[in-house]
Amino acid sequence: MDRGKSGLAEAKSALNGMNDRQIGIGTREVNTVMLCAIAKIDTQSRENLLALQQVTERFGMTVKKLYGHITLAAYVGEDDSAFIASCKEILSAYAPFSVYYEKVEVLGATSIIAATPRKENALLDIHNDIAAQWGESLDHWTGNDHWQPHTTLIYNPQIDLQVIAEAMRKEFIPFFAHVKRIEFSQAADNGYEIVDAIDLHQR
Repeated sequence: MDRGKSGLAEAKSALNGMNDRQIGIGTREVNTVMLCAIAKIDTQSRENLLALQQVTERFGMTVKKLYGHITLAAYVGEDDSAFIASCKEILSAYAPFSVYYEKVEVLGATSIIAATPRKENALLDIHNDIAAQWGESLDHWTGNDHWQPHTTLIYNPQIDLQVIAEAMRKEFIPFFAHVKRIEFSQAADNGYEIVDAIDLHQR
């Protein structure tokens, strides 16, 4: 998740955000803290996406710089330590992998423009492995039926995102990003903190 409050605002948008314990959890008690497993993309790929964010300047906007990640799972349960330990065990079987960012699109339900990678290979397998173990404790948006991997470029529920997205598409060239590290990010009203991580190793 992006460090700072812009991603948190996305998560809170009218119960339609993607990565917060406050949303998408049915009758579960509302909680302002959540724990996400995130795939950290390489530096060059982050720079590619930051360049897309700069398109917003043409529209007189400034946005919080993205952190450079794809959320794999948003845990809304009560035992963070058990979740992290379980994810690390799952991830110990995986080597570094690549994802293919293929398009820029508007995800209207959450009022964001996102760069979206293909939902395939190791990215999909890791998500499915975590969901198989923790599906009951994942939020609505990272469960198997609703998960759409993405990196948020901009969140704004009050403007026509399609116009900006079209400008970004003209600049966007599909590319492979590389993932060597999975981090665990805890979010609250004051921002985000990486609380743990695991490096992936060649097998």
